[in-house]
Amino acid sequence: MATASASTAPTAAAAATRRVLVIDDEPAVLKVLGLVLQRRGFSVETLSSAKEAIARVPHQRYHAILTDIIMPEMTGVEFLRELRRHDLDVPVILMTAGPTLDSAIEAIEYGAQQYLLKPVEPDALVRVVGRAVALGELARAKRDALTSGGRKTVTLNERADLEASLTRAFDTISIAFQPIVSMKARTLVGYEALMRCDESLFASYHSLLAAAERVAWRPILARTIYQRIAAGCSQLPEGALLFVNVHPFDAQEGLLTGSEAPLEPLGRNIVLDVSDQTPLERIDAFANSVHALRGAGYRIAIDDLGTGASGLRSFTKLSPDFVKLDRSVYVGVETDDAQSKVARAMFALCRELGVPVIAECVETATEREALRRMGADMAQGRAFGAPASGFTTPQF
Repeated sequence: MATASASTAPTAAAAATRRVLVIDDEPAVLKVLGLVLQRRGFSVETLSSAKEAIARVPHQRYHAILTDIIMPEMTGVEFLRELRRHDLDVPVILMTAGPTLDSAIEAIEYGAQQYLLKPVEPDALVRVVGRAVALGELARAKRDALTSGGRKTVTLNERADLEASLTRAFDTISIAFQPIVSMKARTLVGYEALMRCDESLFASYHSLLAAAERVAWRPILARTIYQRIAAGCSQLPEGALLFVNVHPFDAQEGLLTGSEAPLEPLGRNIVLDVSDQTPLERIDAFANSVHALRGAGYRIAIDDLGTGASGLRSFTKLSPDFVKLDRSVYVGVETDDAQSKVARAMFALCRELGVPVIAECVETATEREALRRMGADMAQGRAFGAPASGFTTPQF
């Protein structure tokens, strides 16, 4: 008998998140494993029968499969062997409380991603599944490059060149910090961590991210950035917050919580920025991770408010501690009455919701004074200090 925590015919939103199939004949274990992964934003389907799972595989797309080895009717290794007739790339993680040499050898032979011993610690489970999903995406991309007649993916030679460029780029990544201030109190609130890269092929973070995603290296990019941020925070002023841009899938991959998460030791100082431009289905996935993130001390901010379709949905899903108002909302308020009304309405909405607002990219004294006259308080931009390698004192 199967239990399902996701529909067998996934919605568009579920398909856009990472779909994981969990198989175990012990109902209590199956429930716990499903809940742990759901809370980190995975779309999870749970089945108690490997035979039923084999019947589903040809009709479903899974990003990873987690299965027990010792089960009636069909063992996990037998399932893996049969699965490879249908799907050569989907990562499979085998679990058992009673490992044997034979089962380990067979698991390797049929391409098991990892062999876990029960009971599995939740953070380790999330980390292993997230890593398996990323490696599975890379495997599919490589196979597509070999078989596709179109230009949807890079060729193998192009991939090799791109990976070499990314490796060089990762070596040059550094972090700059730009102050965020309270204009009313004339005090420091914190800093935003901004990535810098010396590789000439990648003029911005977005171009580097796009390249990393083409070869399924986004988790490697994120971990590299977070490691550099953590390494640069030894002189963070007492009580200062640090705003860090995150991808909504990072929490699923053990990049933000757990023993291998570079930023977790700093969690109580860190505000995770999630862009307003993030697709709604990814906001939903991130929302499933918020409880665990807040448990680690992190706070949440909606970044670039006013530029995307997610804003109000993000408020209800994420209950943010801050919002960061995009420059496009307030630029020109000193001369444009219509723009001024839009900006005032945004500030009024956030006040009504009880969420502090940070005006982003305040570049000139004129913009700064216009925002002050509107009653704005917190702000960030060159009017208060340029990004720098250290934690500079802001100008008021």
